[in-house]
This record gives sequence, C-alpha cells and structure tokens, in this order.
Amino acid sequence: MQHERRRDPYPWSWEIPVAIMVAVAVVAVLGIQLGRSAANLAAGAGWTWPAADTGMVSSPVGTAFWGSLPGVLGGDAGAGLSAPAPDSLAGTGLLWTFLVVTEVLLLVLAAWAAISIYLRWGPGRMHGMATAGEAENLLGVTRLRKVAALVRPDLHGKHVSTGASRHHRVAGPEAEPSSVQIGRGLSTPWLRRTDGGS
Repeated sequence: MQHERRRDPYPWSWEIPVAIMVAVAVVAVLGIQLGRSAANLAAGAGWTWPAADTGMVSSPVGTAFWGSLPGVLGGDAGAGLSAPAPDSLAGTGLLWTFLVVTEVLLLVLAAWAAISIYLRWGPGRMHGMATAGEAENLLGVTRLRKVAALVRPDLHGKHVSTGASRHHRVAGPEAEPSSVQIGRGLSTPWLRRTDGGS
C-alpha cells in the first residue's frame, strides 16, 4: 500500500538536475568568497568583501565578485577588493586553509539541508505520517500534563482534596455491611472457607 502511495508517476525532467548543479555552484562560489574574507580577518586585515559595482544600480554581488574568483583561487587574498587594499592580507597557505574549511562546512550543511528536504517533501516520503514535532504536540508528555485533569480527574482534578479522601476506602470494621454474598456463582472448591475449614 505504501509502495503505491510513494510511487511518483511523473519522471524527473532536466530542470531538477540543472537546479541542483546551480545550487552547488552558488554554494561553492560563496564558500570561496567567505573563505577569503575569513582568512583576511584571521590575518588582521579585517572583514573583506569584493568591491560593489560602480553604477546607477550598485549590488554587493557584481563583476568583482565573479571576476575575483580566479585570483582568489590562485592565492591572491586581495583580488577584487576595493582600492586601496588593506594591509596584512592573508598569505597563500592561510587562504587555502580557510577556503578548504569553509567549502567543507558549506557542502556538509547543504547536503544536510538537501537530505532533510528530500525526506520531508521528496517522492519517497511517507504520506499521511505526522512529523516528530506534530506527534509530540498531540501525544507527548507536555500535552498529557496539560490535559491531566481530563484524563485522570481523580488524581489531578480541581475537586480532589489532599489527605485521606484521595485514597481509596479500605474495607474494615467500620465499612458498611454489604448484602452481597461473596462466592455466589463461583465453584465451591476454589473458594476459601471462612468457617475454620481448609
């Protein structure tokens, strides 16, 4: 049954692989620029970012953002920065270390996000199943504590007073006599005799 519900009758077309490749490329480019900025920050040059376009429409992602990529990959930590470039830019070794660390972190985060999205909304998802958060809201301990007075009014209701009244009454000498004959309807050999017999 679940197999039929999980089967996607629509084949994947070229748009989905292209979107995945574009997303990976954007993450990689952002990783290069973030890694360069973090390396310059660690070297003492402050946070650096490629120069914006100089025109009527200024954008933080302009020609310097894309044009500086070959220089940054070549080991130049000042490629594409606005002049004058800050002093004490990161060296090639520090720059490559931060580039690798930044790229690995971004790719791990992107893979985690992609897997989470695929499992939640992808074709292999379980239809009609509640998420862990939804199950906690309806069936969790927090919900049970909120409705405790409805579920067990004898223990958590407002009318319950403290003391002996909360406990069940135990039969004893002061208990009211009962007209019920114990053992009626049960087989005699299985009843314990009260007249001194075994």
